[in-house]
Amino acid sequence: MSVPFLSCMVAAAAFYHLPPRVLPSIHAVEGGKIGMANLNTNGTSDLGLMQVNTIWVEPLARYARLSPDVVFTRLRDDACFNIAAAAAIMRVYLNEANGDLMTAIGYYHSHTPTRGAAYQQKVIDAATNLFSRPVDMPATAKRPAAVKPPPVAHR
Repeated sequence: MSVPFLSCMVAAAAFYHLPPRVLPSIHAVEGGKIGMANLNTNGTSDLGLMQVNTIWVEPLARYARLSPDVVFTRLRDDACFNIAAAAAIMRVYLNEANGDLMTAIGYYHSHTPTRGAAYQQKVIDAATNLFSRPVDMPATAKRPAAVKPPPVAHR
């Protein structure tokens, strides 16, 4: 499994009390990259690795006590800042959803129920793809020998 900036994701998830697999799964769906800014039809943009929407620039600027310009630039260009912002947003949505993780995941994309539900399924599929497959061992690694159960004594 190759997840960019996994250490930032794990740290942010721990800080905001999120399941550790949620941020890598969302990133797999979002497909963002450092420096990326995608314009949306509603005039907002999605920024950086986790594609954080620009509607969050002002609230994040107040929270971080930074200027909106600095927050915009860091969301776009600083992967770990972007990941921390995404985790904070997920925490806001998890609180709003009264602890319902799937609802919060849907909210990350849209509060419109059908759009949120479709996004939830994409994140589930991404999580399954990322975390349900066995990790390939290098060809040179030895697999552990099978352990046989002890013989059963008959009386």
